[in-house]
Amino acid sequence: MKKILSIIALMLVLALVLGACSAPAEEAPAAEAPAAEAPAEAPAEEAPATEEAPAETGEAAPATEVSGDSIQAPMIVTTCGQSPGAVMVNMVAVQSGFTSASDNSLTAETLDTSAYKTLVVTAGTSMKGMGAAGTDVDTEIERCTALMQAAKDAGMVVVGAHIEGMARRTDNSDEKSIEAVMGMADVILVVEDSDSDGFFTDYAAQNNKPLIKVSEALDIASVITE
Repeated sequence: MKKILSIIALMLVLALVLGACSAPAEEAPAAEAPAAEAPAEAPAEEAPATEEAPAETGEAAPATEVSGDSIQAPMIVTTCGQSPGAVMVNMVAVQSGFTSASDNSLTAETLDTSAYKTLVVTAGTSMKGMGAAGTDVDTEIERCTALMQAAKDAGMVVVGAHIEGMARRTDNSDEKSIEAVMGMADVILVVEDSDSDGFFTDYAAQNNKPLIKVSEALDIASVITE
């Protein structure tokens, strides 16, 4: 009997164990991961406004006033053709107390535009003078046209002068020198003998250039001011 009871008790224990094993296990609720917050976008920084640099305006060199009846010193004189006219103009100016210099080899590169207000270029050629200087009329014209342009660019007044009379209006070289110089001149200066046929009077009128005429070279001092 005891054996039977023991068997029954064992069977009950087994039944309880099997029942516990067969019951569905309750799963723990999965913890929900907190939603990742998107990082706040940093406000876009506005690029600083670029200040435009003010445009540079080149100031033109102050031009010496062009006068139809006078030449303003300080002045520098050269020749287009190596005739003695430039030396004569300078000598008259200096002896009359004006500031003047003469350089028959003056170039655009050697011109001191800060020292002078006026450039005087005498026209008319000397074959002897050009030979001694080792130059010719074409080289003289090239030098003087570049020189006159540099003077004009710097605000100087350019005076084209013919003060040696008809003796410097005799050949093709004289003609080329006169044409080159007077073509670029702001003012024309002549003595009466150079204009005895009215050539310079007509040229000045046709090209709207002031003409200063004096009786002779020594009278040039009367039309210089400083």
